[in-house]
Amino acid sequence: MLQAERHRLICSHVSQHGSALVRDLAQLCHVSQETIRRDLTVLEREKRLIRSFGGAVATEQDESPVLNVMPSSVKLSQMVDGAESFRKRTEENPDAKMKIAKAALKFIQPGDCIMMDNSSTCWFLARQIPDIDITVVTNSVKIIQALACRDRVRVIGIGGEYSERHDDFHGPISESIIRSFQIKTLFLSCQGFNIETGVRDGSEVNAKLKNIMIQVSENCVLLADNNKLDQYAFSQVCTLNDINVLITNKLNDKNFKQVFPNLNIIECDK
Repeated sequence: MLQAERHRLICSHVSQHGSALVRDLAQLCHVSQETIRRDLTVLEREKRLIRSFGGAVATEQDESPVLNVMPSSVKLSQMVDGAESFRKRTEENPDAKMKIAKAALKFIQPGDCIMMDNSSTCWFLARQIPDIDITVVTNSVKIIQALACRDRVRVIGIGGEYSERHDDFHGPISESIIRSFQIKTLFLSCQGFNIETGVRDGSEVNAKLKNIMIQVSENCVLLADNNKLDQYAFSQVCTLNDINVLITNKLNDKNFKQVFPNLNIIECDK
């Protein structure tokens, strides 16, 4: 089989199933796993798929252009959502998010039950999680897909009202499901944060859901690159007193340690 034919087959298979393991792709194409790994490197460089631990996941399809008209059928949750689409968020500061994700791995141990919100930074973290015995609870379809290649990772998806824009679930059903859990560590991100107004999100619906996630979690780890410092966002998720660990690339504000002495601040670029 020619390389171009193999690449088409790999992309088709990953797109159809959402994700695929290296060993399965090797059997499909009748080549070695090392050949598949090289293929995945090339295909990720061409942005035809996304490599993950032990395999690959499908990329999100191009979004249709948005007209400057609000249809009468638009939902309230869409009207108050000031966040960018998931795809656009993955393209913002990817290097910083990757460093933050790698730094967050030390807070995940075998046997843990962790929760991840719908943020792109948590998606970067999910892609780095090794195949260990943990339980991951999330409302993000993209994170579920990223973890689909792990045999030992138990994934629990939170249902509810589906958002095509963010490829996640939210609303009263999601909130009710989350309240039934007891989580060791929550990983979340935000649209903006600062000393005075805490952690904030552009959507009232997402802010409320994240607040409930915090309520059921023993430890809360905020993953936020420094571009989010002092950024305006509509709704408050929580104060920084509710956060145990802040992982960022570099925090150019020495007042944080003075105002929040119990906050464990990790700066990846320091």
